[in-house]
Amino acid sequence: AQEMQDKYRSLFDSIDAGFCVIDVIFDAQGKGVDYVFREVNRAFEHHTGIRDAIGRTMCSIASGHEPSWYEIYGEIATSGTPRRFEQAAEQLGFYYDVYAFPIGTSAPYPLGVLFSDISHRKLEQRALEEDSRRKTEFIAMLAHELRNPLATVTSGLQVMSMADCVSGPGKTVAPMIERQLRQTTQLLDDLLDINRITLGKVLLRKTGVALDALAREVLEAYSPQFVQAGKLLVCNIAPDDHGVWADPIRINQVLGNLIGNALKFTDTGGRIEIELTREQDESVLRVRDDGVGIEASQLDNIFELFAQVDPAHQASHEGLGVGMTLAKELVELHDGSLHAYSEGLGRGAVFEMRLPSLQAQSQGDEGMNARQALGMGPYKILVVDDNRDAADSISMVMELLGHEVTTCYSGQEGLDTAAALSPHVVFTDIGMPGMDGHEVCRRLRDQPGGDGLRIVALTGWGADGDRQKTQEAGFDHHLVKPVTAESLKQALVQVAT
Repeated sequence: AQEMQDKYRSLFDSIDAGFCVIDVIFDAQGKGVDYVFREVNRAFEHHTGIRDAIGRTMCSIASGHEPSWYEIYGEIATSGTPRRFEQAAEQLGFYYDVYAFPIGTSAPYPLGVLFSDISHRKLEQRALEEDSRRKTEFIAMLAHELRNPLATVTSGLQVMSMADCVSGPGKTVAPMIERQLRQTTQLLDDLLDINRITLGKVLLRKTGVALDALAREVLEAYSPQFVQAGKLLVCNIAPDDHGVWADPIRINQVLGNLIGNALKFTDTGGRIEIELTREQDESVLRVRDDGVGIEASQLDNIFELFAQVDPAHQASHEGLGVGMTLAKELVELHDGSLHAYSEGLGRGAVFEMRLPSLQAQSQGDEGMNARQALGMGPYKILVVDDNRDAADSISMVMELLGHEVTTCYSGQEGLDTAAALSPHVVFTDIGMPGMDGHEVCRRLRDQPGGDGLRIVALTGWGADGDRQKTQEAGFDHHLVKPVTAESLKQALVQVAT
């Protein structure tokens, strides 16, 4: 017996991790409230800083020890079920990885507790999380600061184009500036979205979507670029009797990235084909081009962040290698798949998106036409933004769209004007000094007739959390700068319905 005891003690003390045997102490309600140490190994003191633990209770050693320790051990002792967990012991100054298991034949069981100090790992993890948080905040702030000047330039170009005040060389230069602005805005949005996906902060607002209608909408938006680039677009889009359960904004974004990628890597005079079919229980959309193609060795890497499929010519192709990564991530968030195929360099490529199908709910053209008519107005509109250039340029765009527009440059001025003007729609910035846009919206709702007022957040903040805040404040729509005449019209369609 002594030999067995010696072997047990030798094994007990040879463990590098901390180890102890404890008896849990319960209150009258059967809840664990303390524990007493029956045995400890040699490494115990090193991992806890506790000396002479045997026979002492944890409460007597560390009165501020977290109650959750007692509760967890109590549950294990009464249930007889082992558990592994990670837990802080702040008063001891450690963070532990713990495996606790019952010993004996009847409840409440004594517990064997094997634990190791992971404080250093947790500190590194927290440092990484803090670093990630700061980067996220920096990117969001950068986006906000960049979007305001982009909004002003975009709206200014819209005004010049709509008022037909561009002549001579300007007729060539203005479209060039618009294209570069679109590219800059898209890069900014893609980087922000990749950041959100990495942090798990992308929220999908799914509904039944007719993929054929969505594809045609995206192609219509891109058709001028096909004409300007001298590239042929071929559409084979079958009627989508079965829709998909998806977030239409995100799928629109995916389609835009796929079509934009095909445009980028197809030479002038090239051909791009868009095909939509249904195969068993999936809606399948393929974007096929006869452009530069992809080497077989690169097919597996095409969706990696910042990947360039054509490094030898990357200077001639705009982009950071973000769009395809974002597209794949968004498709997979919809329980779908995105794959690339190519027979090699110079032989084009095919990008294939597959999404689970569902029976789409049909929406009549009559209802859509009615919504479009409502979106055309004309409306009495109030614009509130402390950035005068942004406010004035956006107001000019809406005036050229046929609306009656009043512009204010502070939250309080906007409230006073709204009370006197009784507008149909209010567009207000969020990040204003004094009274921000959220407070403006809440106060507008409290004014007589405020429940029926349509209020749009016009802001440089576009994260899902920012959209959640505007929704909670009472906004009808969230519009991210920079905005175009088309996006303003779409916003009016949204709030009109």
